[in-house]
Amino acid sequence: MRQLLLLALGLALPTPGAPLPPWTPGTLDIHHIHTGRGNAAFVHFPDGTTLLIDAGAIPETTSPRAGQFIARYIAQRAKSLDYALVTHYHDDHIGAVTIDAPKTATAGAYKLTGLTDVAELLPINKLFDRGDTPSPLPSPMLANYRAYRHSLGDRAATLEAGRADQIVPLHGGQFQVRTVAVNGRVWTGVADQSRSVFPANWQTLPPEDRPSENHFSAAIVIRYGAFDYYTGGDLVGVPLDGAPSWHDIETPIAQVLGPVDAMVLNHHGWLDTTNPTFLAALRPRVVVIPTWHATHPDHGVLRRLIAPRSYPGPRDLFATGLLDAPKAVFSYLRQNPFASEQGHVVIRVAPDGASYQVFVLDHSKDRQEVKSVHGPYLSRE
Repeated sequence: MRQLLLLALGLALPTPGAPLPPWTPGTLDIHHIHTGRGNAAFVHFPDGTTLLIDAGAIPETTSPRAGQFIARYIAQRAKSLDYALVTHYHDDHIGAVTIDAPKTATAGAYKLTGLTDVAELLPINKLFDRGDTPSPLPSPMLANYRAYRHSLGDRAATLEAGRADQIVPLHGGQFQVRTVAVNGRVWTGVADQSRSVFPANWQTLPPEDRPSENHFSAAIVIRYGAFDYYTGGDLVGVPLDGAPSWHDIETPIAQVLGPVDAMVLNHHGWLDTTNPTFLAALRPRVVVIPTWHATHPDHGVLRRLIAPRSYPGPRDLFATGLLDAPKAVFSYLRQNPFASEQGHVVIRVAPDGASYQVFVLDHSKDRQEVKSVHGPYLSRE
């Protein structure tokens, strides 16, 4: 019966132990790549357009480097990247610069790490980031990233909150990518309009009251038919230690977004995210948590995620690489709240977006065998 349902929905039959069936035209694939060194997601849109969201590399001695691993993973599925989107300027999203990091072999005065490692192996046609306003804190990592961005010339651009015409179908597709927040501006829900959620004088406030780089993160919603997907870098939803209430970016987003089918937790599910208002508004059926630290996810965040009072209905949680430390904290729970704790998490949406599955792939093998298959799930109308 399940096989007949999958075939009727246009989804691949589950085949644990085998490679993931390849992407086919009309299908939307979203790969959350597990490196243990930061965030990286590869999107293969229904018309063949491709997008990379972040390519992090916290200081590492691994071989291959995280960015190289990401590029090789994507290269099995695409020959180039039409778009890359950097949510904000932290090492687990763009790549830390170490003393022994190699230099690029192409034109440019930058070293290879994270995103630049990807670009060295896979051409990136168009790069979007949050720009330089508000001004990010200077660092060797930022200088290295800027050198790479400068090498792209007019192929680098700044995301603008509210717009849905920057990352677009290149081959006649029918999907939409809207920037719902960036640099403290949030989409109003009307056309491409946005508003600032920061007070006008925020730059004159004491340093402890000013927003951090996380608050400037870009958040997007991908829509394909009835299917909606949210991801928002390291956005904050729970002001900490007496910080001003406007440090909460999640609530303004919740006020303009309705339910989504799948969501990546902001800031890896750290303790300053995933507030009750945000959860109640988005009500995700599938939750992906990019995990690489002992605090991913926070205990309080996990309790909100699994609590029936947060929002009605079932929900499945997928961690890319859950460590032993948080598992020890969660061990008192009667039932393991995670559908999967380790591996690449691939959301595959059927043609027209009516339904989707989740494939978890073995990250420890080059062959990336399917470990488990979840769904099918019906997309919300």
